[in-house]
Amino acid sequence: MKKLYIFIIFSILISFTHAFEWPQDEVTEESCSSYFGQNRGDILSTSLVFAEPAEIKAADNGYILIVMTDQIDDTDFFPTTLGTSVILSHEDNLLSVYGNLDSETLTLNDENEKFIDGQAILGASGNTGWQNEKGNLEFQVIDAKNKSAINPKILLPRLNKELPLSLSGIYIENKSGTLYDINVSRTYASGIYRIYQRRNLIAAPYRTAIAINGVMVDQIAYDTISQENGKLCVTGKKKYTSKDIYPTDNLQLLGEAVLSSGRATLTLYCEDILNTNKQLNYNVTVY
Repeated sequence: MKKLYIFIIFSILISFTHAFEWPQDEVTEESCSSYFGQNRGDILSTSLVFAEPAEIKAADNGYILIVMTDQIDDTDFFPTTLGTSVILSHEDNLLSVYGNLDSETLTLNDENEKFIDGQAILGASGNTGWQNEKGNLEFQVIDAKNKSAINPKILLPRLNKELPLSLSGIYIENKSGTLYDINVSRTYASGIYRIYQRRNLIAAPYRTAIAINGVMVDQIAYDTISQENGKLCVTGKKKYTSKDIYPTDNLQLLGEAVLSSGRATLTLYCEDILNTNKQLNYNVTVY
């Protein structure tokens, strides 16, 4: 297991140097109702969705890029309408996006390029977006240069704790799509398998990993979400689409593994942004 631990620790080093402040005050581990990378409407969420309405502030110094006050969605990474929203541009080719704002409290317009200070008030969260009349902010960070969405939690101040992750309800799927409950079956034919856990309904792992006999075979990172052939993807040993990660509303992919003949220890691993991890070990027989 030492090999697995070292691999995870070194892989969490992030290349982004820019830092943001939280766009709402009094943020705790319970402040978000949906995480980056969570299953939302059968797609990978590229946002943090806040649980309670609040006054909304700019996450950093920046320039007004777009102020939208209608129900138009014309950018690749916004799979549902943002309603009244503000998009700011920052250093390092980053954009911050504030969706589902209350139109009457909006303090900005995009008539001219305008610099605003970090923590300047943008308005209040409202019910102009997709969220069924809930007054919650939808917050995104976009890397304009690489055309990808960045997990905002990478760039925001760390909280003291996160919502706890569960690692349970493990299923293994063979190449023909047959699912096996690992707590019922521990004997498998050799071949390629996808391994799933029961999906956490609010919190989403920051990383998941699979090792066989202590050797890492796959790791899925929720640092960024990119577009490949018109589909949103996260990166493991290959690009995984929304449908790969969430084949059903109840399952989430931990990774993919090749099982070879013999006995093996299968290690499953998930981790939050604070490096708090869950780990399960299963001894399996492969013929």
